[in-house]
Amino acid sequence: MKTTLALLIVTAIVATTAFGVARSLRSRPLELHDTAWLRHELKLTDAQTAEVAKLEADFQKSLADCCAAHCAARAELAGSLADATKAADCCARMCAAQNDSEKVALDHILRVRALLTPKQQKRYTALIQQQLTGPCTMRIQPATN
Repeated sequence: MKTTLALLIVTAIVATTAFGVARSLRSRPLELHDTAWLRHELKLTDAQTAEVAKLEADFQKSLADCCAAHCAARAELAGSLADATKAADCCARMCAAQNDSEKVALDHILRVRALLTPKQQKRYTALIQQQLTGPCTMRIQPATN
């Protein structure tokens, strides 16, 4: 009886620990924009690392431009809430900037992927899929029926 109880307690502790570790690893953000992390994760060559670093610098600049456009439109929206037409225009510009940032991100992913070997591409795709299917960054809850 004592052995069975001890075995159940140990099993519960191990299961709880394993669940906690798995959950923390799943929710930990990926470092897809850290070239050193990507180099290690994908086992990039020196040449690949240099190219990825260039692509990352270009991506960050393009993303900053999208962000600046979005923030400018949002700031203008704050001052034009009394005018529905102006507010709608600001909203449209914010949406366009968001759309541009998504296109820039996809273009970056495809450019990086093109530099990789088939084995690296498979791992990179899995990492991107993991990031895309993770928690919603906008904190929007999924629809419930």
